[in-house]
Amino acid sequence: MNESGLKRKYQILLAEDDQVNQDIVTAFLDGMPELELTIACDGRMALEHSLAKKYDLLIFDQNMPYITGDRVLLHLRASRSLNALTPAIWFTAAADAKSAENKRVSGAAEVTLPKPLRRETFVSTVKALLDLV
Repeated sequence: MNESGLKRKYQILLAEDDQVNQDIVTAFLDGMPELELTIACDGRMALEHSLAKKYDLLIFDQNMPYITGDRVLLHLRASRSLNALTPAIWFTAAADAKSAENKRVSGAAEVTLPKPLRRETFVSTVKALLDLV
């Protein structure tokens, strides 16, 4: 609860250029009114949002126009920005799990999820990273 007695809304930034995937993530989170989702449809927009506002969770796709998801995350981690320490989920359609693991281990994200996303896995990961479990 905040000072006005209202329940706190967790701020989430989704960086995803594909409308279908945006719709899927939105549907997965739809039953969680404590979450507020902001969508950035390319890497440049994701970087602008994450430099201007503090988020509780970042969810970044790898392949986006202008700047890839891992590049945005690496930039945020290396900076002293508002979201330098914000937990992040990184997802990719890349079939190579070793490549995904290397990205996660490099510090770009706390969790790597393969596409297609699975509702149970995705929702439980979001809850765990926001301490909603």
